[in-house]
Amino acid sequence: MIKIKFLKKNERIIYFEITGHANHGEYGEDIVCSAVSSVSQMTLNGLLEILKLDGRLQYEETEGYIVCDLDKSDLTDDEIEKSEILIQSMYSYLKAVEESYEKYVEIRVREV
Repeated sequence: MIKIKFLKKNERIIYFEITGHANHGEYGEDIVCSAVSSVSQMTLNGLLEILKLDGRLQYEETEGYIVCDLDKSDLTDDEIEKSEILIQSMYSYLKAVEESYEKYVEIRVREV
């Protein structure tokens, strides 16, 4: 199962963590893993390359694991606001995936 955790502070997502594998299909053919991987990679690439936050964004990425912590990053208020747009878009997409594949994806949101 893919487990996704979002932390919110003052209604803004400040942290996300994605772990695990869906095991919905064979390796390389798992559409659930592909969907989650694609949107999370797109979001992370947007933060790093489009918003140019590389070097200041606190994140880690390994096989089956992505974590991103805006709260611990050295970002301006404007950069956080722009980041929020990308992360909210990812969240919206992942909620739709969770609704369609609830046996394979679990999302938890916590206010801090």
